Amino acid sequence: MKKLFISVLFLFFSAVYGNINAQGYDFDLNDLEGNSVKLSELTKTGPVFVQFWATWCVPCKEEMKVLNELWNKYKDSGFVFVAVTIDDQKSVSKVKPFIESKSYKFPVLFDTDKNVFSNFGGQDPPFSVFVDRTGNVYKTYSGYMQGDDAKLEGDIKEALKIGKN
Repeated sequence: MKKLFISVLFLFFSAVYGNINAQGYDFDLNDLEGNSVKLSELTKTGPVFVQFWATWCVPCKEEMKVLNELWNKYKDSGFVFVAVTIDDQKSVSKVKPFIESKSYKFPVLFDTDKNVFSNFGGQDPPFSVFVDRTGNVYKTYSGYMQGDDAKLEGDIKEALKIGKN
């Protein structure tokens, strides 16, 4: 009975979390300028790292510094980084001034109703989803701690190799 339960549990988690195709979670969100941005279009360039963050989230902003450095280092190799804010209507006005104050140039998108965040399984920011260039969720990350940058860089290098012709 225990073996059957473990098998069923494994199948359930495999179905829910294993090899999620991001095309099923394709999003169309607006950027800071009001332009529409689709995940399926971003993956045509290369692997996409989607960071869900908020202006009130200190670890999010720390991770964003690291991701900005990694994006600058690997963007010419096809690495795409997009920051998706989950700030609500009360705090969304702080997003653009924050991004401009840091001189960040990566795309920033708005998910004020948190639908995309929820569809990817996000519960608390920072939460990130790494989608490979074939459209599959390659990895997910919950939280951020100093020192995670080495792991993130290794994952970026690995993701850049996946799906290359």
